[in-house]
Amino acid sequence: MKKMTQTLLCLLICNSFFACSSLLVGKESQNTAQWDFDHQLQFRETELSKNKFQLEIIQNNKATFQQLSALLLRRSYLICQGYGYKLTVIKGVESVDYKRASPNLIKSNLVAQLECPE
Repeated sequence: MKKMTQTLLCLLICNSFFACSSLLVGKESQNTAQWDFDHQLQFRETELSKNKFQLEIIQNNKATFQQLSALLLRRSYLICQGYGYKLTVIKGVESVDYKRASPNLIKSNLVAQLECPE
C-alpha cells in the first residue's frame, strides 16, 4: 500500500510539472516568430486585446515591400476570418526613392496594428 501511494504521489507531481510547462509554452509561442513558406518571410503575431492584434513582418534583405505588404494583408484576412478589418501601419513603409537616397539604409520591420470587426 505504501509503494502504491508513493507511485501515485510521484505521478501526481510529474503531471503538475507537465501541466505548468505546457502553460508556459503557450504564452511564449504567442510572441515567437513564425515562418511563411509562400513569401519566405518570418512574422510575429501578438494579441493585444480581444479583437486587436499587432503584426510584425520581419525584414530580410531579399524581400521586397510588395512581399511584406502581401503577407500582412493575407495574415490579417486569416486572423479576422474575413474582410472588414482595420489595419494601421505603424512603421516600415518605405519611400519611393529610398534606394537612391539611402543605398545603405537598414530597413525596419513592417509593423501594423490589426483590429477585427466584432
